[in-house]
Amino acid sequence: MAKTREYVLYSDTKMANPNGDLINDNRPRQDERTGRLEMSDVRIKRYVRDEMADQGHNVFVMPTKSKKKGFLDCKGIAKKVGEEHNVKEDELEGLLKKDFADVKLFGAVVTKPKFNITGPLQIIWSQSIHEAEVKFAQGTSVMASNEGAEQGTIWSKYLTPFSLFRTYMIYNDQVAKRQNIPVEEEDLEIFKSALIDGMKNYKSTSKNHMPRLLIEVIYKNQYIDGELDFVETKAEKEDLDIRDISDFTFDLSPLVNYVERKKEVIEKVNIYSHPKVQLINSGERFEQYTI
Repeated sequence: MAKTREYVLYSDTKMANPNGDLINDNRPRQDERTGRLEMSDVRIKRYVRDEMADQGHNVFVMPTKSKKKGFLDCKGIAKKVGEEHNVKEDELEGLLKKDFADVKLFGAVVTKPKFNITGPLQIIWSQSIHEAEVKFAQGTSVMASNEGAEQGTIWSKYLTPFSLFRTYMIYNDQVAKRQNIPVEEEDLEIFKSALIDGMKNYKSTSKNHMPRLLIEVIYKNQYIDGELDFVETKAEKEDLDIRDISDFTFDLSPLVNYVERKKEVIEKVNIYSHPKVQLINSGERFEQYTI
């Protein structure tokens, strides 16, 4: 079984809408008090699931079209998976826990047959580490909305010039044991690969997240810090003037001190960083990789 560990991910977006809020005209989610942007766990899991599927892994929570029209609901997807894998209803939960990469980590709620799997890997809602500007833009398409119109369709969208997010994640081996999910080290390697490559590979006019720094702290024994807030970020500009990841410096000396204090329970620290990230005091004991 894979050991308990915590992750912190820093990722940024440029001229994009990191996570639109449908009940607010798809405006980027934002804390109105602080001006910091927000991003749900669902948005990050979508990057991961899409990349897992592209890499050839079984993924349960995916948009799946029916043979007739439109998309299948949860019941329809469960039925389709059962038929494709030739399992009965009471065998479906075991199949998902054993063979579906996203269910093994994130869990699933299935309405028929009814069961609820709590995922051992939890992704907490993210916030940008600085106040971010939100702009409203409009333009005209060359395509008209109907025949005979005197001009093309007018489009509009919200976007932010730049935002740097911090995301905390945790894999708890006790949850995996309680849920009887066989999570191995290989499953968490698949997760890291899908997280990094999923963000890099998903590019659209509204989404262009780039993973910049991923820290993984693996524990020898059952131990959880709860937030892993041991990176000191400094920007050379005022919040609303920041436009690039190179405006930041990431100081890992608080993480070095944390690892020294908790050396009895920490097995290993892995650092994955993008070449544009300015890292200082990164620690000789850490395993370092390039994103």
